[in-house]
Amino acid sequence: MVSKRNFFSIAIMMFVLLFLFQFSMVIRDRQNTYDINSNLTAREVDGKDAWQKQQLDMDSLTQTDRKYVLFVGNASGEMAEAVDRWCTYAKWNFARCSSVDEVQEDAEILPGMLILESEKYALGEHLKKLEKLVQNGVTIVFGCLEDSDHIDNNEELKQFLGIDNIVSKKTELTGVRFFKELLLGGEVSYETPVDEDEKERQDLQLEVPWYQVGSGTKTYMMGLIDQSEMSENIKNEELPSLIWRNGIEGGSVFAVVGDYMKDSTALGLLDGMVAEASEYYLYPVVNAQNLSMVNFPAFADENSEKMIELYSQQITGIGRDIMWPSLVSIVEKGGLKMTCFMQPQADYQDENESNSKELVFYLKQMKEQNAEAGLSLQYKKADSLKEKLDQDAEFFRKADSSYQYGTAFTEEQKLDQVKDLMDTELLKNVNTLVCEYTEQEPVISYYTDEVTLQAVTSDGMNYHYSDDIRMRSIQSALGYTNVMLNMQDIFWPERETDRWQIMQKHFSSNLLTYWKKFTVFDSTTLSESNTRTRTFLNLDFAQSRTENEITLQTSEPGSWFILRTHGEEIADVEGGTWTEIEEGAYLIQAVEPMIRIQVKTAGLHYSK
Repeated sequence: MVSKRNFFSIAIMMFVLLFLFQFSMVIRDRQNTYDINSNLTAREVDGKDAWQKQQLDMDSLTQTDRKYVLFVGNASGEMAEAVDRWCTYAKWNFARCSSVDEVQEDAEILPGMLILESEKYALGEHLKKLEKLVQNGVTIVFGCLEDSDHIDNNEELKQFLGIDNIVSKKTELTGVRFFKELLLGGEVSYETPVDEDEKERQDLQLEVPWYQVGSGTKTYMMGLIDQSEMSENIKNEELPSLIWRNGIEGGSVFAVVGDYMKDSTALGLLDGMVAEASEYYLYPVVNAQNLSMVNFPAFADENSEKMIELYSQQITGIGRDIMWPSLVSIVEKGGLKMTCFMQPQADYQDENESNSKELVFYLKQMKEQNAEAGLSLQYKKADSLKEKLDQDAEFFRKADSSYQYGTAFTEEQKLDQVKDLMDTELLKNVNTLVCEYTEQEPVISYYTDEVTLQAVTSDGMNYHYSDDIRMRSIQSALGYTNVMLNMQDIFWPERETDRWQIMQKHFSSNLLTYWKKFTVFDSTTLSESNTRTRTFLNLDFAQSRTENEITLQTSEPGSWFILRTHGEEIADVEGGTWTEIEEGAYLIQAVEPMIRIQVKTAGLHYSK
């Protein structure tokens, strides 16, 4: 039995706890300024100030020209486009020509790097010229070894490339292994999984020539073959080499087997090659990790019959009760920030109207999660994009919401339509656009002088091995990622796999596995990332080294850089901050226009 005194004490305590809990909730709710986008910055016409590389003419090079890359091959091809974009990000000038005959040998105007589209540009007398260029310090890159016959029949070219032997002109691989140093993220193997559900990840080029490289070379990517077919005499270093460097007196020759230099994967590979061929390498990055939830939340109970069949709920209930708690859990585990691109409606020609009652709920929830609300410009049915925007504007007007949207998602093919509508009521504050991954657009760029474009770099649901290599490469080059989960397939399923339970499992597994190596970079919303993107695109910099001190001058205080070294560690940074990414790689923020980086040999004591 509980005495009256104890019962009264317990009741008082329960009342006090209830009051305190409810009071704290009321205070938190009142302090939640959910209708203000704290990440938003005003539109600025700063695209006109973006750093512009020079497209150099081979016939008019001078000693005053900044360091530049020379591309030899098809000037309008995929590889030329990838190299061009890398030059913009790395702040190198760019020149193109169709033959090695056009390359000038004047030591005062040599390129820092010469990239050959394939080995066919290094045949005959051209190879003699390339040998002289390497001896004068030019880094040579064979972007894709296309025809093994060209190499097998040319001993001088084999020696130049560092190839000892061509075991087979066509070998079937079981996977590939990427060693550390060329790209950030450490060593990783991409072997075809045994699990049937995982086999679809393997999409790499697995039928390749078997090149065995010799002494003086360093392999960065190696092919893996079936162990049962391997001779006991074959050592690991004799397995097929896919990316390697041949060290030649005066310079370096890099070779790539496969199409890795023909899309955005080239970005990090080129930075890695410069780093491997140099005493140290310092280059700018964005430092932004983004997570885009596209077409979520939705505010119209559409496709009701299918949703009831699958989930026993309508779209709005599924989003609130099932999907949102799962997303919050995933994001908290991954340490990321969401940008949720809202979709008031998908079908503007049915009778289902969007309901604004859930808008306040989501804006409050996003505020507590440090997330941002954006606009989805995708739709299933509408007379035009203009009609969709007008109806969406009416939706937000009826909801009496003053939230200002700084970012919007659209399909790449509709970017030009969106550009023409940027001054409409709903888009007047949008200063960054997001679109799906496509090589038609750069990873990041100014779409107009006022608006940036930040492309999705990875689909969090459909993730293959080539996607992971590309992701690692973009992270290495830009310290940037934008992972997308598009919810439209869930609300309008067409396949058995378009179920939230399945998508959530794959998305969570992918996100918490493949991006773990890059948590040193900052998690941002798309508006925060927009600010950093503008800083990155606008900055110019210069650097020099005297003994153990590297001096960096940047036009944009607050900009970010990566320093890659070989056996040297940062001892001190004056005028900035630094964080170790991994061994031999450091993330540096230039707080002031000029910073000084003191380095030391690993293991040695340093005193200033």
